[in-house]
Amino acid sequence: MENKNNTYELITKKLTSSLSEEEKVLLDQVFTENTELAENYEILQKYWNHYFFKTYPNNILNKTEKKLGFKFGQNKNLSLKTVYSVAATILLILSLGFIGFQLLKQKPEVVLTNYYANNSIKNIVLSDGTNVWLNKGSILITSQPFTENRREVLLVGEGYFEVEKDETKPFYVKTAQLSTRVLGTHFNMASYPGTKNTEVTLYEGKVELTDAESTSNKVVLKPGERATFSKEDKNFFVKDVDISKPAAWRNGCIYFYDEDLFAIAQKLEFKFQTQIIIVDEEVGKLRFTADFDKETLEEILKLLSEAHAFDFTKTQDGIIINKAKKHIVPTTKNKRT
Repeated sequence: MENKNNTYELITKKLTSSLSEEEKVLLDQVFTENTELAENYEILQKYWNHYFFKTYPNNILNKTEKKLGFKFGQNKNLSLKTVYSVAATILLILSLGFIGFQLLKQKPEVVLTNYYANNSIKNIVLSDGTNVWLNKGSILITSQPFTENRREVLLVGEGYFEVEKDETKPFYVKTAQLSTRVLGTHFNMASYPGTKNTEVTLYEGKVELTDAESTSNKVVLKPGERATFSKEDKNFFVKDVDISKPAAWRNGCIYFYDEDLFAIAQKLEFKFQTQIIIVDEEVGKLRFTADFDKETLEEILKLLSEAHAFDFTKTQDGIIINKAKKHIVPTTKNKRT
């Protein structure tokens, strides 16, 4: 276990450009001896570059604090512990350790496949006829054809699933935090390492979500419901949502339904590859319902700020969102038609 942890630490340092020459030699030796790990690292690096593109996270904070003359209330810097945890989580997923895919070694007729949506949305059809769309930067791992009495896939990122019904073989989507069991249904799941929550939105059918660490902690969703699972306190929060536009991201659109600015900023970061810092928690809790198509990041923020009074500043390293001078009422919604 110690050797594995040392390897994760070396990989984390390589991802964050803090690997010494001596450590580089050690890591190269590890990759030479373990070609599977080396291949997984290539996938990890692409994924990391897409979602953790902020190589120098202090720049935007330090420069803007000095320019605007205030201190940030929200610290979005990734600590070494967090960075290490994220890298280790992805590597564990890619190595398939916690899902039991090692059993494939005993079934040579089964092929293990990694689907990776690099710079564009990827649509795939699995061996059972299930249709899956992967959002940019997402990974789906599956063994095909499905055998035994279950169909199982592993998701890192975001995916929309139209599951082919087969009552004799339930379909499972595994993430680091949840196991989702379905028969025939349409749903969207977003589970990104480094984020606080996993979200599942159900459009058709029924799904059962189970905490990966506590199988007694579970919830069943009905169509029109979204479950948000907190990775920190391990609680499910379920609410009704509009399901008239299933996974609008598949068509390049951005759609928010009663979401707070913290969650919206995170999605905008991923889409526009730009760091967004929210200074004040009061601002971050503002809620919006809105949809956008071809608007730029600045146009989106301008429209949102017109509905709720907040200011934003564009810097060389990203966007700063801070509290406006007028009073903010955090419960009002913005609806665009």
